[in-house]
Amino acid sequence: MSSRYGRSLKALAAFALKARLLGQKIPLIASVKLTYRCNLACRACPFHQHGQENTPHMNWETALDSLRKLRQRGCLIVIFEGGEPFLWSDSSHDLRDLVSTAQEYFPCVGVTTNGTFGCDVPSDVLWVSIDGLEETHNFLRSNSYSRVRQALSASRHRNLFLHYTLNRLNWREFPAWAQDALTLPAVKGITVQIFYPYGQGEDDLALSPDERRQALMSVMDLKKSGYPIKNSSWNLKAMVTGNWRCHDWLLANVDPDGTIEQGCYVLRRGKVDCSRCGFTPVAEASGAFSLVPGSLKAGMSLFFPSFVP
Repeated sequence: MSSRYGRSLKALAAFALKARLLGQKIPLIASVKLTYRCNLACRACPFHQHGQENTPHMNWETALDSLRKLRQRGCLIVIFEGGEPFLWSDSSHDLRDLVSTAQEYFPCVGVTTNGTFGCDVPSDVLWVSIDGLEETHNFLRSNSYSRVRQALSASRHRNLFLHYTLNRLNWREFPAWAQDALTLPAVKGITVQIFYPYGQGEDDLALSPDERRQALMSVMDLKKSGYPIKNSSWNLKAMVTGNWRCHDWLLANVDPDGTIEQGCYVLRRGKVDCSRCGFTPVAEASGAFSLVPGSLKAGMSLFFPSFVP
């Protein structure tokens, strides 16, 4: 048994004991925004617009301090994001250094990227965001499609997934996109979420209730037919019906200034409207905490595959 495997097993057991049995509200996942800076200006994203703020970029010491605080809280999973996390650096340190350091603290470390800087990062899991076929993706994500495809074609990352945010411009082409995307050998699967309107200057891309239902039903149909959609069936149905209990305290959000907020991803970032929630990772984590079998399996296969038979 490797030392990290053993530490991960102990951390999972400790989380289950403290959170499930003792009722302590410990964050399971931390979303760490290293920077607001980005080389793209995606229409669905409000965060790149904050790139000129006083603290748009985390320094090394703030990053380490944030990781220590998250570890003290008992967090298990850290996901580095932005802006664009590959743009993050401080002095001689870059994203790869930070990922390697975080792996000493946490059982699972992930990165979410726009894919334009390649996929060379030693994270346990890597998500690359793609939001449609070439024309649609280019419209939504600053003409980046060809660069992303080149990076994916060259990638040797062992645990790479594509992440698709369903919105009113791209939901109809998801089946055709998925069929094409899965021809890439490096891609292990797909995760989806729903566009959320922050009201912070991003485009109005929100789905109507009927579009939302149709979009998610389309994803469910593909999953049933054998496509490697990593969201659980329960998760997708919950996004349609809204019939799920949100344990938002399972999420910790870290901003570039080092502020840590436990709870909904939208806190301090927009108006919270639970009826429009599209944050499938929080729903999946909530389902896993509630011992929904599908969510437990989905979470373990994404973040702790070595523990899945």
